[in-house]
Amino acid sequence: MEWLFIIGMGAVLVGLWGRVQKLERRLRDLQEETRSHWRAFASEAVVSERSRPDAEFVGEPEPEPQVEPAPEPEPEKTLAWSAPAEEPTVSEPLPPPAPLGAEDVAPAEADTSYSSTKFDFEDIFGRRLPIWAGGIALAAGGIFLVIYAIEQGLMGPEVRTALSFVFGLLLLGAAEAAYQFEERVADPRVRQALAGAGLATLYAAFYLAGAQYGLIGPGLAFAGLALVTAVALALTSRFGLPTAVLGLLGGFATPVLVASEEANVPVLAFYLALLTAGLALTAKRMGQRWLGLAAMAGGFLWGVLMLAGLPSETEDVVAIGLYLLALGALVPLLLADDAKLPLARLASGAIAAAQMGALVSLAGYDLLTWGLYLLLAAALAVLAWRIPALRPAGALVAAVGVILLATWPEPMVRDFIVVMVGFGAIVLGAPLGLLWRRDSQVLELAQVSLGALALGLVCRFHFGSSDNELFLPGLSVGLTILSATAALAVWRAWLDEALSRYLALPTATAALLSFGALHVVLPDWAEVLGAVAVTLVLAEIMRRMQVAALAALGWAGGVLTLVTLFSTGGILEELSRAVGNPYGDVDRGRALIRWIAATLPFAALALLEWRRRWRRAAEILAGLCGYVVLAQVIPAEWLAWTAALVAVALLWWQRERTGLWGALLAVALLWSLHPVAIWIGLGFEAISGLPMLVSDLPTWTGALRYVMPLALAAGFAAWRVEERRKLALTLAALAGAAGTVVLHVLYKQLFAIADDSAFVALGMAERTVWQALLIGGGIALARFVPRTPWRATGMALIAAGLWHFTLFGFLLHNPLWDAQATDALPLANWLAPAYLAAGVAVWWLTRLPEGMLRDRLRRLGDGVLMLLISFWALSELRHSFAGSLLTSVPMSQTEDLLRSLLGIVLALGFLWWGSRNNQRTWRIGSLVLMLIAVLKVFLVDAAGLEGLLRIASFLALGVSLIGIGWIYSRQLSSRVPEPVV
Repeated sequence: MEWLFIIGMGAVLVGLWGRVQKLERRLRDLQEETRSHWRAFASEAVVSERSRPDAEFVGEPEPEPQVEPAPEPEPEKTLAWSAPAEEPTVSEPLPPPAPLGAEDVAPAEADTSYSSTKFDFEDIFGRRLPIWAGGIALAAGGIFLVIYAIEQGLMGPEVRTALSFVFGLLLLGAAEAAYQFEERVADPRVRQALAGAGLATLYAAFYLAGAQYGLIGPGLAFAGLALVTAVALALTSRFGLPTAVLGLLGGFATPVLVASEEANVPVLAFYLALLTAGLALTAKRMGQRWLGLAAMAGGFLWGVLMLAGLPSETEDVVAIGLYLLALGALVPLLLADDAKLPLARLASGAIAAAQMGALVSLAGYDLLTWGLYLLLAAALAVLAWRIPALRPAGALVAAVGVILLATWPEPMVRDFIVVMVGFGAIVLGAPLGLLWRRDSQVLELAQVSLGALALGLVCRFHFGSSDNELFLPGLSVGLTILSATAALAVWRAWLDEALSRYLALPTATAALLSFGALHVVLPDWAEVLGAVAVTLVLAEIMRRMQVAALAALGWAGGVLTLVTLFSTGGILEELSRAVGNPYGDVDRGRALIRWIAATLPFAALALLEWRRRWRRAAEILAGLCGYVVLAQVIPAEWLAWTAALVAVALLWWQRERTGLWGALLAVALLWSLHPVAIWIGLGFEAISGLPMLVSDLPTWTGALRYVMPLALAAGFAAWRVEERRKLALTLAALAGAAGTVVLHVLYKQLFAIADDSAFVALGMAERTVWQALLIGGGIALARFVPRTPWRATGMALIAAGLWHFTLFGFLLHNPLWDAQATDALPLANWLAPAYLAAGVAVWWLTRLPEGMLRDRLRRLGDGVLMLLISFWALSELRHSFAGSLLTSVPMSQTEDLLRSLLGIVLALGFLWWGSRNNQRTWRIGSLVLMLIAVLKVFLVDAAGLEGLLRIASFLALGVSLIGIGWIYSRQLSSRVPEPVV
């Protein structure tokens, strides 16, 4: 035990040695500053003397005295230097400073008795350390004297203990004598060392009497040690900081030094509270902050030790709770001013809350310990009104309390309500009051918002299960009260310009709690009504203050509405009616109420949203929800027309609401997908050469019900938004495509080609009429409706007709090589209309562009026209020999010769047309056709003829060539040369 005191005194010595070094450094800096000021003052005096004018002297000039450089004065033994007041320029040189020995040196003060400008071995080890070492030696000597006496058997326990008391009191008396004769001792460390040794001896004496020898009981030993601690704290004004440090160490060590089988927790808590408070007051009086912090640390350490003892008795729990209350709320007020130790007060409140929470948990969450915790929360809340620095501690107490409430295992309803009401009134009422007093910051607003939300979640966690119907109305009332609290914070923040930036936080809390209150009492199918009500309130707040955060809350309410809608009620049955495949029983009244209510938030957002993209999103959702409303009462086969007609109406009255009518137009598009997909699939089969039979196509009623609405609505939309060119072109193309599908399905009903034989008989006629309709309709739109989207649609129809002829009429099902009936009449058959329609399409497409592109397309078109004329002529020649079905009989030798002659005749015709219209393309085409005919005669016809027929063929060819050359030469000589492009 004696070594414990020796080590403690050594630690005190080390600490004091460090403080002495710091003081020496400060004194050294001050002396250096004083020396520099004295030098500057002396140099200024010399300069002023030398610069004095001669006119100031009366009489004969006297020789100027020699000014000797003044020696540097020794620094005064003071802690500060004040610059001399500014005086008029002196007329005499400064006298040299008096020797230091001539000055009267005042007695040194106790705390500034001696200082050195540098390390002095003799001073440190000869004058400073021996005093403290002597005090330690006295204490150690007393301890070793007692040990020696015990070992030699010179004195019994009673004598030893009595001598310890006597020796300690004598040391304290010596310290008092050193204090009384301070002017003679001239060093405060003498009395400090004596007082420290005396207090250490008294601590040891009471320890020996109580714990070692059992001469006195534990209670009396405890009281004695406490008395020594009180004496130590009382003597700090006389003997300084070391005495306070000994009081700190001895005071907190006293309960450990006293041996007792059963600790008296209330007495211990009371003693520790008084000790901590006394040390805090002592630290404040001495200006030593670290001493107060050390006292608080020791107090909380004892709190942990007492909690580790697992208190079970009621008086123990109360004592520990009151002790922690004192440490967390009262003792920190004794430390220092508000601005000096704000973190210490904050930390003390937080640590006290954590330890009090542990006490509540250890005590089984009974109302007594909850009351102590609420008392701590109330104390910190009251102090926070006066000391703003303690407000974060109140928030930490609220957080710990929420955790305790959440971890409360199976609480009784009555107990939970009592604790919840009290806790909520404290942790929410205090910051709400500060908000109302306009003495608040963001922390108070956040505490009210997050605290109310957390308490609501805790209530929902304990009593919100679906099988707990008995407490659901009460839970709803509680959540409503919490929501009203958050709403009051919203109202107050609304009126405060600084806090209005954070308005979204309490607003979100109030909204969630309101929805929770409605959620627990509404039936399953009507829960969406609660979400809608909350969202509409958020929309109204959004209308009054257009802030992005509040708009985000409005959208969060909309999402909550959708989530609630899709997770409750007969959602699958309701949606099945919207997709045209109804199943199950649907309560149409409830379904209409649910979906009409779900439409309202998005309608409100569409009206209030000022951002274009978000407004369009709200319009889309409102349109889709409105469509589902209509689907509950309208038969499935008319839903496509319903969506299209509503879209047309919106286009007429609300054209700027693109998302609204666009959503319904999209619904019409979805309804058309199935028949259009069938049509497209058959189209791909037709491209591969298979005929598109009417029996495989969608029915004409299906096309009118599901595809025609899209064509109508898209066409009307293209007309209404024609100023938005890209959108108008897209809509016009969509309308044209949908209309084409409908017309094609209806048109296929006319010929009703249902098998291969019908396709052979009527395929040519069906294709020709269809191509003529496409090309004729496209020309009509391009010619008579000059607006941009419709002109483009007309051009697309012309191109589609030409593509249809090229693919099906010319390449796949050309009568020259595929079995296709063309009618029996020569010339008046389906060949002429088919090629004529294609020729008109080529002419239109190649004449519409402007500039250089038009010239190039015209030449290309002329070549295509010559190709079409040639094939039409060959087809008609074949028709004259084979009849309606061109592939029915093989080609004869006469027909083959006539083909060559036909080529020559067509070449002459092309030459004539090109010469007449001054078109070089036609003339070149005639030459190409003539060359093909000549090669055919020489290579094919001549090889198959004999005798007079061969002679006649060559004679006819020669005459024709001579005639063509003569005509061509005359045309070239008579025409004006065409400029080269």
